[in-house]
Amino acid sequence: MIGIKELRNTFSELAAEVNSELDDDLLPFAVKRVIVSPTEKHLVNKLKDKPGVILAFRMPSADTDIVSGDNYGEINKMLFYIIEKVDPGSQSDEQELDHYNQLQLITSAFKLKLLDRLMGNDFCRTDNELAKAFHTEYEYQEFGGWNGLSVSFDIKDYEL
Repeated sequence: MIGIKELRNTFSELAAEVNSELDDDLLPFAVKRVIVSPTEKHLVNKLKDKPGVILAFRMPSADTDIVSGDNYGEINKMLFYIIEKVDPGSQSDEQELDHYNQLQLITSAFKLKLLDRLMGNDFCRTDNELAKAFHTEYEYQEFGGWNGLSVSFDIKDYEL
């Protein structure tokens, strides 16, 4: 199972890397903080009205994967959000589309950095591999007024 403190550190490092490479027009969409929560429900309490773009992730659940007596690992179910608090109705259709577009660019950059680490075996400093490709969805008014994108994927690691 992937250690949650190491996971938080890795996500924080990735956010800093993405932020450092942003063009001037994307700087307002730099990730301001990383929030970790055991459940999506609890994210509501942790997010509240924090300003700026947030990278939030749920602590991964894990299923043991046993191939044989000495060949086993765990499939970690990962889910993260790149979101920002937006009052409903405060944006025109074009502004809303622009906002999603900017968050999509940040999310894509984050996924590329994440993929580099996963393929280079440098994710959370454990022996692991991408077990299920990224699935990305747009989010509207999640957690009490947050818009953005969510990304889910699975990571197989070889520690229980």
